[in-house]
Amino acid sequence: MSKSVIFQAETVEKAIEIGLQQLKVDRSQVDIEVISEPRTSIFGFPTRSAAVKLTLKKIDKEDKNGLDGSVWVDNGELKFAPPQAGGRYPTILFNDLIKVTYNGVGYQQRLELKQGIEPLQIILPTEQAPKKDLTVYLSHDKLKAYIHINRVDGCRYYLEDQPPSRLLELKLKKETIPAPKISTDEMLAKLKEAGVIYGFQIENLRASVENNQDEILAASGKPPVPPQDGYIEYEFQVEQQEPDYDADRIDYYELKPVLSVKPGDVLARKILGIPGQDGINVLGEPIPVESPKEPNLFVGEGVRLSDDQLTAYAERAGLPTVQNGVLKVLEVLEINSDANLETGNIRFNGQIIIRGNVTDQVTVQALSGGIQIYGMVDQAQIEAESEIIIKRNAIASEIKAGGMNAAYTRVASYLHELGILFNQLIQAFMIVNNRMTTIDAGSLIKNLIEIKFSKIPKMIEQFEQEFSAILDTFPPDFYTLMLELKQYFLDRGPLAIPNINFVQQLLEHINFWQSQFQESQDKTADVHVGYLQNSTINASGKVTVHGKGVYYSTIIAGKGYHQPRGVFRNSHVTVKSGTIEIKEMGSQAGSTASAAITNEGKMMIGFVHPNVTVAYRNQKYQFLQPASQVKVLWHDDGIVVYSGRQKLS
Repeated sequence: MSKSVIFQAETVEKAIEIGLQQLKVDRSQVDIEVISEPRTSIFGFPTRSAAVKLTLKKIDKEDKNGLDGSVWVDNGELKFAPPQAGGRYPTILFNDLIKVTYNGVGYQQRLELKQGIEPLQIILPTEQAPKKDLTVYLSHDKLKAYIHINRVDGCRYYLEDQPPSRLLELKLKKETIPAPKISTDEMLAKLKEAGVIYGFQIENLRASVENNQDEILAASGKPPVPPQDGYIEYEFQVEQQEPDYDADRIDYYELKPVLSVKPGDVLARKILGIPGQDGINVLGEPIPVESPKEPNLFVGEGVRLSDDQLTAYAERAGLPTVQNGVLKVLEVLEINSDANLETGNIRFNGQIIIRGNVTDQVTVQALSGGIQIYGMVDQAQIEAESEIIIKRNAIASEIKAGGMNAAYTRVASYLHELGILFNQLIQAFMIVNNRMTTIDAGSLIKNLIEIKFSKIPKMIEQFEQEFSAILDTFPPDFYTLMLELKQYFLDRGPLAIPNINFVQQLLEHINFWQSQFQESQDKTADVHVGYLQNSTINASGKVTVHGKGVYYSTIIAGKGYHQPRGVFRNSHVTVKSGTIEIKEMGSQAGSTASAAITNEGKMMIGFVHPNVTVAYRNQKYQFLQPASQVKVLWHDDGIVVYSGRQKLS
């Protein structure tokens, strides 16, 4: 009885291979029966192995080993010896990489050579020729050229030599064909083909390329040397140094004294620029550099230029300053005591320096310069064409910096708020008018003003009171607009309004003049102050409060507001364009505080208490809960408020 054994594995072929190895026979000596195919789940996991049964064939008792034919491989070539009478033909075994045809018919895995070797054709895998590839690419500025080298080895296949056997498994051997070397001449030719003609790195190109993939810096251009622009070297400190406001004690009388010059002093020198050097890229193209920029040394009153126009000298004693790019020597009025009833009001066409306090409702006005006050300001009015610096506190005072520009800033802020009210009035009219078609426009507008928009006539009256003294300095058309607002929105004036389109036209005029006053502020003047209480500040530039807080005050600034310390409480700040930075707004008790930007900019507030309002253009947001790390921005068509990373609106 023949011996049968069952073998299991992942695949049928694997099970057969395991069985042949364990039985130490070849396929010709067994009968193969597949008992079960392998099976996998829908997820690809095996659920059943393959099973095969191998049965040994009966062995012919007659010894035929000497009669069988044989095949062998000699020097890569298959040789054949036919069987003798009664012997068996040899058989070859091969895998899928070897293509075998016999009498023009393709075979797989196994072939018995019953007709000898002549009809046999064996096709080995195609030989892969080695190759090399060079690619040139340039840096974005064309100052570097690189060669990327890609060498790919080739290969060829041949049959492994084997001794004669009746059952022969053909075995492949793979021989690697190294990729050819890259020569310096080849790289140079490739570079020139790409247009590279300058700055060859010959040492790099001569170095042997060991890796199959490599990158070589092949050429380097000459980078241009930029010119050094000329500049103005001032012999005095142009910007005022800020004191250390965080110090435990500040002796304001020991601060750096005001700089003064005498006739003949050198104020500034014009340092000429240094020319640069042209470069050249790897394509041989020049890289030109511009000539150095030479600054203009403009001088004004109290200053003269040397004959070569390179040096500026003081013509008189006074304060050297640079205003809108023009070097001047301003006459300075310096008061070494308090400004009070004894001094009276102070008006001066130049720079004013007051070493003491300003009190007793005194007015200090610099008609063409700035003001520095080393003490405090109490119940006084301070007004300057340029920067105002108050080293200590301001209480119950009015501060204006920037002349008419400061007035323009206040008017632009006023028109911005009035425009919001007019826009809301028009929207309310539209809603009510759709329901009450029998009432005339004038009566409906008057009722809306009395019930909901009473602030409109109050603002018009407030404007006349605040600006009546300088109203004749504004453009005539704006003056006409203000007269129309008085005529139609005070007392019984609304009854004369013919329709809502008339109000819309007035709103367009309001918005027009708001933009005009905002755009007219070319010159700016900053205000620096310590502590602020019950005061107003109007500045065409930036307002900075260095002290411990702002209380019951109003601030209007053209270019920003900065308060790194203290609290901002029961107060309001409006900025045309720029950044509003405040450490803390409001109080735990819910005291009011507000901040607004009329044009563009952003707000950054360290901590906000409830009942604080922020506004951006025509939109507002009121905080009902405490918030920290607040940012207020304008995005697309609306105000956006953040607390940390959390978006609140």
